[in-house]
Amino acid sequence: MNLENTHIGPFLIVKRLGNNRRQKAYHAHQVEQDRPVALKFVNFPAKITWQTALKKIKIEVQELRKLRHRNLVRIYGAGVHEEKIFFASELVKGESLATLLSRRGKLTPDLVVEYGRQISEALHYLHEQSLIHCYLAPEKILVSPDHIVKVAGLRYNVTGRRRWDVSKQRAMDTAAYLAPEQFTQTPTPRSDVYALGVILFEMLTGKLPYELDTMGRMAKNKKILPPPSVTDHVMNCPIWLDQIVTRMLEPDAKKRPHSAREVAFAFEEIMKIDATQKSASSQISGNFNPLTNKTDKTTAKRLLDDRSKKRESTQPQSSFFQSVPFLLGSLAAVAALTIWLAMPPSTEEMVKNSRLQVASTSPQQWLEASSTMKPLMTSESPFAAAAEEIYYSARQKILVDLAKRGVNNSILQTEQTQQFTAAYQLEISGEEDNARVLYFQLAQSVDPHGDQRHIFFESKQRFAHLSRQIRLPDTAEALMKLVASTAHAQSRQELEIAEKYLSKIFVKCAGVEGWRDVAQTAQRQLRIIQKRRQLLPERNAAPNSNAAPSSASQ
Repeated sequence: MNLENTHIGPFLIVKRLGNNRRQKAYHAHQVEQDRPVALKFVNFPAKITWQTALKKIKIEVQELRKLRHRNLVRIYGAGVHEEKIFFASELVKGESLATLLSRRGKLTPDLVVEYGRQISEALHYLHEQSLIHCYLAPEKILVSPDHIVKVAGLRYNVTGRRRWDVSKQRAMDTAAYLAPEQFTQTPTPRSDVYALGVILFEMLTGKLPYELDTMGRMAKNKKILPPPSVTDHVMNCPIWLDQIVTRMLEPDAKKRPHSAREVAFAFEEIMKIDATQKSASSQISGNFNPLTNKTDKTTAKRLLDDRSKKRESTQPQSSFFQSVPFLLGSLAAVAALTIWLAMPPSTEEMVKNSRLQVASTSPQQWLEASSTMKPLMTSESPFAAAAEEIYYSARQKILVDLAKRGVNNSILQTEQTQQFTAAYQLEISGEEDNARVLYFQLAQSVDPHGDQRHIFFESKQRFAHLSRQIRLPDTAEALMKLVASTAHAQSRQELEIAEKYLSKIFVKCAGVEGWRDVAQTAQRQLRIIQKRRQLLPERNAAPNSNAAPSSASQ
């Protein structure tokens, strides 16, 4: 299914991530939080219904969201799309270790040690929480351009407990990283250590420790064969690194390192070794060097020198267009043009363009405007106020768009956004009285100056729209008199009318500079009126049911 540029709950899909056919992951934008996320759809055995899976996933997500580690991908929540469940998680800039290895073949020992240290630190943190990864593999390890490693694919796998959605079916590429005991028993933290050993072996050699064969033969080989040695495949691996990997690949879990922290500590000690003690081959492995490519260095240098002299002797006399001044001038002109074309638009242009985007009818344009304006809001730029106005205007439009589509996900949205969506759905279905109550509650509870002010102002506008039959004075003094007049309300009908007027006065004045006292007074009086209504008997009719509250001067 092609989901690009489509909405899934509170997300706008941007593009597909990776080429894994079995697992579908997407780069998306979470509208309400205004942040990029990764959406990964998960599959379950046929015997498990998606309703059961969703119930279990909600429990998992509550625990996974608590995990915080520099080398773990954060889990934000989960959701449902067309009876398919997905996880929403942190979007990491970079590529998977699987992609990196497919491009480079193998990595230098020092890089392997650095990546191994970070992965083992993440595993140690998980194991301290009585959790295990279970299915660690290169495709679930993400590497940023600055070599920060993050482990992905987390599930709530409790040590010593069989997972509720475990399947006996395993793909060969996944089974290659499983510890021998995982084929027949429940995995343990040392199973994760084994998987990391396989990954380290592959990073160093470009190969797996055991060839991909049938599932049965692979499981048997892992149990009975001695652990392979890295130095049997490459010559530039330090002996101490080979020994660590060999221990991690022991068939007997008791012979492996006691914990992931032990592995991390070993790598930390390795990194302290002076760089001069490393073999020359380890310093240049993985990098192409023309002086060592199928020829002797001296011969290569002589060949390069001879060719250089030959070019000098056969080079014709240069013309003006080949002269140094002309070439330098041309280079300067090209550089100036490149710099001019690469210059980012001015802040004024960005504000102008974002304002036009908010005025459009495209949710994608609103998203871009909010993303562009958000960094400017906290700056000391003279455009900070304009950026703030545009940002919250964009979020206000996005809020309505989500509500219009009925997006209401208890896992991924705030309580206020869910309430607004419920109110909007009541409004468009004709239940205006119930919608008005919810809008009013939002106007009371949401801070008009806080991060969710867009919810406050949109709720305020919609409450006013649904209460348009009530007309209010335009001055603060007149509004204060109207608030005071509601103190005379006694019958149920009078109290109901007073409640409507006070509600509208509060909403009209809340968040408006200079009218804060009116809003607070109306809110206090409203609470008094509501208590009076609760104390009235069931039937108490008013003689004049259509009368509006009189002013205090009458």
